[in-house]
Amino acid sequence: MKAKKYLIILILKYLEANSDEKHPLTQTRIAEEISGVFPCDRKTVGRNLRFLKEVGYPIKKTSRGFYLGKRLFTVEEREFVLNAVAAAPGKTQEEKAELSEKLLSVLHRLRR
Repeated sequence: MKAKKYLIILILKYLEANSDEKHPLTQTRIAEEISGVFPCDRKTVGRNLRFLKEVGYPIKKTSRGFYLGKRLFTVEEREFVLNAVAAAPGKTQEEKAELSEKLLSVLHRLRR
């Protein structure tokens, strides 16, 4: 049972970090990416996506794949913010890396 819960969280986190309306992901792509951490197939991903949607997560389906809806920032906006931090003067590379990690943590959780 713990393994199933872990897989659900992995799928959700992967969608959260790598998808939006302009960048949907196929079940196959999600399975391929997650399989390095936890072996799964396309059908297993599909079942878990349906489960996440049933329990209230804003999983959206398009003809090109799935994405997690209702985000405050798009993937492009998130990348812009991280690039701006990396290019900003006045901080060391270590400080910029630490700030980027903190931002990623917050940006992944923010939703409208």
